[in-house]
Amino acid sequence: MHVLIAYDISDNRTRGKFFKFLREKGLHSQKSVFECDLDQQGIQGVRKFAASLNLQEHDSVAIYPLCARCSRRARILGQGIHLVRTAWTII
Repeated sequence: MHVLIAYDISDNRTRGKFFKFLREKGLHSQKSVFECDLDQQGIQGVRKFAASLNLQEHDSVAIYPLCARCSRRARILGQGIHLVRTAWTII
């Protein structure tokens, strides 16, 4: 499932940990936005990791799952990155 993850974390160290975690999960498409291809277990993993960071009251992490139809209808203007689904896996 195509998942958009956006975050606003004020503490530099905490934000850096979350960035490094998400970099292993998907594409860094904007300053605080990642696009990932995750199943339900992967989404749960992101939620658990975010919860383990003990975020501040004013911090936020938003996870937006997009259905296949919605993902295909997305339009990127400018120099955006397109997440392309392939039939192969990089190990």
